[in-house]
Parts: sequence; structure tokens; C-alpha cells
Amino acid sequence: MPSSATQIVLPRREAPSLPWSAPSPGYVALSVDGSFQESDSSAVAGMVLRDHEGQIIFAAYRVLFYCNDALKAEIHALIQGMALAIQHTDLPVIVQSDSSEALASLSSNALTRSTYGHLVREIKELMSNREFVPQKMYRTLNRVADRLVNYSRSERTTAVWLRSVPPCIEGLWPLDCNTMTS
Repeated sequence: MPSSATQIVLPRREAPSLPWSAPSPGYVALSVDGSFQESDSSAVAGMVLRDHEGQIIFAAYRVLFYCNDALKAEIHALIQGMALAIQHTDLPVIVQSDSSEALASLSSNALTRSTYGHLVREIKELMSNREFVPQKMYRTLNRVADRLVNYSRSERTTAVWLRSVPPCIEGLWPLDCNTMTS
């Protein structure tokens, strides 16, 4: 008697989405993301600065020119975000990124003698104006900066939003802060 195996397909469970990590009172958090697409050599950066309650101080995205790899895009996102943070807050800044290698430029001399040395020097100069504390975050916690990056890539545009948010993250950023509003 022939038998046929029936394939059982279980519903796919997605990992629970964790909330964004808010800084302690007296600090702000700068979440950054850089992206490089090898297929067309395009690079973009997204950044958002939030207070300890999750309120947006600024959100920004930009097209990066003359960028040739993902690390350079991440470092540029750090530089652009840090420069904007210095202009828009006097508080110490927790710098959140999913790139350990880029964050290393804040706390060590790891990339000083590399081809990114001039960018690391720029980061060190920015750090002389404010306290910046690196914080590695999982990519799944960096959803707002990632959405800004994707929007900038699709629209090929650069913009800064002060104390408001662009439409591309209107529905997303409050969800990130759901555990902080209780």
C-alpha cells in the first residue's frame, strides 16, 4: 500500500520585539545606523536622539557620498549623529549602535591607524565637547534608526526633524517606548 508523507507546516513564530533601551535621567540616547549597499555603492545614515522618556529631540537621515563599505557608513552615522547631538543637547550622550567595530572608535584607538583614522580623529574631536558613552545594541532594538536609513535609501534624500518625527517613523517610535510610558 503506497504511503504519502504529509508535510506539517507549523506557523512561524517571530522573536518578541524588545523595547528600545532608554537612558537614565540626565542622559540622552543617540541611536545610529549606517548602511552600505554594494550592488550600487550607495550609502546612507539614520540617527535619532531621545531623552530618558523616549521623546524625540531630533530624527535625521542622510545620503552619504564617497563611501565604500559598511563600516565607513556606520562611522559616518556616528559622526553625523554626534555632531547633531552636540548642537541639540547639553546632556551626556549614550551612543547606541549595532556595530561593535564602529563603537570601538569611541573608546579605543582600534581604528586610529586604519584607513578610517581621519574619521576616528573627527570622532575624538567631537568627544572633547561632550561625554559620549558607547552602548552596543542588538539590530532588533535599533528599529527607528534602521527605518530612517531605509527611507533615506528609497527616497535618496537628507533631512533633519527637530522635536518631531518624519512620517516614515510616526507609528514605529512610540512602540519602541512602550515599557517606558507606564
